[in-house]
Amino acid sequence: MTKTETKDRILLLEGDESQRQAIASESAKGLPSLFCPKPLAGLMEQVADAAARVIFLDEELPGDVAYELLSDIRANDKLERIRVVMLTSGNSEESRSKALAAGADEVLAKPYNLDQVMAVMDTVDRFHITFWGARGTLPLSGENSLRYGGNTSCLGLDIGRDRHFIFDAGTGLRKYSRHLLEAQGGKFNGRVFITHPHWDHLNCLPFFAPFFIPGNRISLMGPPQGERSFRNLIDGQMDGIYFPVTVNAFGADVTYGDMLDGQHWFDGVSLRAFHLSHPGYCLGYRIDHFGRSVAYITDNELGNIPPDSDFVERLAQFLQGVDVLIHDTAYFDHEYPAKINWGHSNVSSVVRLAHAAKVGKLFLFHHDPEHGDEDLDLKLDKATALADELGAEFECLNACEGDTWDVMKGEKIT
Repeated sequence: MTKTETKDRILLLEGDESQRQAIASESAKGLPSLFCPKPLAGLMEQVADAAARVIFLDEELPGDVAYELLSDIRANDKLERIRVVMLTSGNSEESRSKALAAGADEVLAKPYNLDQVMAVMDTVDRFHITFWGARGTLPLSGENSLRYGGNTSCLGLDIGRDRHFIFDAGTGLRKYSRHLLEAQGGKFNGRVFITHPHWDHLNCLPFFAPFFIPGNRISLMGPPQGERSFRNLIDGQMDGIYFPVTVNAFGADVTYGDMLDGQHWFDGVSLRAFHLSHPGYCLGYRIDHFGRSVAYITDNELGNIPPDSDFVERLAQFLQGVDVLIHDTAYFDHEYPAKINWGHSNVSSVVRLAHAAKVGKLFLFHHDPEHGDEDLDLKLDKATALADELGAEFECLNACEGDTWDVMKGEKIT
């Protein structure tokens, strides 16, 4: 068996004999790395012997065998790199949610063909982030924002074939909306997480076209503020006075929820929230999946912390070993003394935090609207110089609007 065959090896454990034979017949024409044995006894031994990268597992195997096998695979450290695709009897949200919650990496509804199997193979390892907006407070237009973009905070995260997460709804969300309209007619089933309800993180929600398209399913979540629920905050922003379109105009199936700090799970993905140092109740988010991780920390002030506070130490622990840290770096060091208690950070504080947390990559983010592209270049130079001085091993970068990064590979795609 060659290295390539091992890398792409597929094991299909299908209980429906006609479906199994159909796929076996198709794969025999040019896919020697797909194996379709009859799923009889000794399934765990079949998994170990096949040395497959991806297992397609029929949830309708007799008894609860499929979910027991999935649990055994997830409990075995030697099999942690195996991807499991659950084959479900229907395309319902209930079946999908059950499989993902149990630890499946992907879901494929029956009946299916070889092309669909290969389409899943193409995306099963996807863990991508896209910067749709990287500036803070106000968007910046003109020649000073041509290289890094001028839109405010919005990050897209895509996992596998159909798990889509959005973080913040600054003006970058409209750019993402246009992309979705052009690429797939505005179809979007996913989750939107807001860090806090300040204008530059919330004001583009009414311009996200998928909210108005029937058939879309969108979960909209963020932190409550005092006695006001997150749903109440959204209703207030879109009450017909501050904006002429209310949430009643949404054509999609939109649900709302309050986010608090702590551990959460969404579609089988780990998301932890951390209460940041910023006016109001503001959350930072850390997403862990496939053994990789991304942290989105904006807005956050690392200076002017009381001497008896362990805030920075707790945050460094929360971020420990994260592959990608995206952090508010609004100010140069010399600017910060005039901005104390504004809820934002300066370059050296962010670099020192990244060093303490031993991150893989640091993206400078949420820049002051007075800072043009040349200022961002200078920030990056200062951040890189300090990282070198500290002996840090992480890479410093400026978040650039439109860039997509593959978190699994640690490299830029576009």
